[in-house]
Amino acid sequence: MRYNRGFTLIELLVVIAIIAILAAILFPVFAQAREKGRQSTCASNHNQLGKAILMYASDNEEVLVPSRLVPGNNPNSPGVRIWQELVAPYVKNVDVYFCPNGRKPPGNSPFVPSWATRGWPSIGYNAHISGWYWVGGGLPGDPDETLMVPNRSMIKKPAQFVLLADAPNGDNNAPYNCRGYLTDNNWYGGCSGDPTGRQHRTDITSYVGVGIMARHSGGLNIGFADGHTKWFRLEQVLPYTPQQFAALYPGRTCRFVDEYRDFNAAKTHWVIFNTCNPD
Repeated sequence: MRYNRGFTLIELLVVIAIIAILAAILFPVFAQAREKGRQSTCASNHNQLGKAILMYASDNEEVLVPSRLVPGNNPNSPGVRIWQELVAPYVKNVDVYFCPNGRKPPGNSPFVPSWATRGWPSIGYNAHISGWYWVGGGLPGDPDETLMVPNRSMIKKPAQFVLLADAPNGDNNAPYNCRGYLTDNNWYGGCSGDPTGRQHRTDITSYVGVGIMARHSGGLNIGFADGHTKWFRLEQVLPYTPQQFAALYPGRTCRFVDEYRDFNAAKTHWVIFNTCNPD
């Protein structure tokens, strides 16, 4: 005679425990896989924007796109434009200006790249390529100050020279002061109005709200002037501290303190002209 036998309480508890153990093992794996997918999507956006910048240069006698156009150094000028506007004809949609896990503008209105929305893009352009002044050509008030935009031939190591990087983004207005459209390796963590924002080297000029953002597993994507994109740990990209620099390069000094940006473990270059001869 056959009897129908159900699970005992002990057996149910064992099954539940096994499921809980499997969940604890698999959930982090799923989370890592999801983050890896976001990182890959962000890297793809870097590649598309890098190609757009290079196509812009190809159509403009190999001159790189300006980071921003500010006629008469007047940010209230009606002619102010940011680089996303200038390369817009070379991209399919504005989604490429964002990483999937970066902040997005509030509301449902589509993002339109403009001076007023410059805080929101989460992929920034190297702040030292052009703008109000160009680091390496002189600092504000210096006799060598220049507003020129570099030709691609001036970049001696394109595989190391940064065009794009993950940037902290958000509201452009105070107290947030985000400038996601630009990037600089001396500031990291968040916008200048964000408590997570940190200035790494106090002897290097820092730009308000301009920095890099380790939004991908403790690191960031960087797009280079030769067209490739690579992920780096945040610590690899930050400039050496004065103590580290002195230990690694005894006796060496730079003409401009801003040139120290090019000395970092990843050997990424941020400045066009550098009198210090970095690696």
